[in-house]
Amino acid sequence: MELAEIGCIILEIAPAFAAYYLAAVGHGFIEKSGVLNLAIDGVFVLGVAVAFAVGVYTINPWIAFFVTILVGTGFGILLSYLTIKFPISHGVAGLSIMFLGYGLATLVGKPARTCQGRVGAINSGFPQDPLSKTLMFILPILTGIALLFIINKIKLGATIRAAGENPHAASALGVDILRTRLIAGAIGYALIGAGAAFYTLAWLPLWSEGQGLGHGWIAFAISLSAGRHPLFTILTAGIFVGLVKYQFTLQAFYSLSPEITKMIPFIAAITAMVIFNITSLRRKLAPPQSLGKIYFKEEKEQSK
Repeated sequence: MELAEIGCIILEIAPAFAAYYLAAVGHGFIEKSGVLNLAIDGVFVLGVAVAFAVGVYTINPWIAFFVTILVGTGFGILLSYLTIKFPISHGVAGLSIMFLGYGLATLVGKPARTCQGRVGAINSGFPQDPLSKTLMFILPILTGIALLFIINKIKLGATIRAAGENPHAASALGVDILRTRLIAGAIGYALIGAGAAFYTLAWLPLWSEGQGLGHGWIAFAISLSAGRHPLFTILTAGIFVGLVKYQFTLQAFYSLSPEITKMIPFIAAITAMVIFNITSLRRKLAPPQSLGKIYFKEEKEQSK
């Protein structure tokens, strides 16, 4: 394959890559703090609807982009707050927020869809010229590198890792677990919101009820199969984007039924997570030891 052909493929997949990669690294970042992130799909679907609705009403993709990021940030803070201030299961909190996101997406998206008419197409997305698409590919990767630097090189990253590994020990050493996880949740979900915005504003500028459903879970699988490592996530995101982008090419080549074709990305997601968990990758890229475990400071203090 010639260099020019590779460049064309990169430009073609860049919008989808930005959507999945940003959501995946955002997911990995919040889980580094120990918060099990099962809310991702609902908030992603809501972000898709918010980007569409704000884009329709303002005819300005940048306003839609930043509003979606703010909405994502709010839900990241909410998830982190609930799992710290109350002794409740991370799974229960995450799944509750997920279903809340599904419901809010319908409330937000339907009026905007009515405003746009039957097609439901947005007319204010990001430019699709080669330079814009190149930036859609490069800037997310630079964001991932910045996250890697934060995690490994500065004090905030050290406190996030400490909160994820052993929050009780970290608290005894003076780490404010609530503040640390709130920051991780805000940053992680800001990126998930950015991914959802790219999904609508740069990749699929249409909206119907359920738009984006399941794609948050694909981002979850991309992150998990890369061990939540931003650099390895580049590879897994590229693989999944290729499967999603060219699934109908595969359908034609292998004479697959439409039902099987639609399942390809999700079959790949299950396969990737199984491979990660049954191979040495799980040991080499181990999740935080306290991921999903209840940490309730008041309960700890009462037991002293």
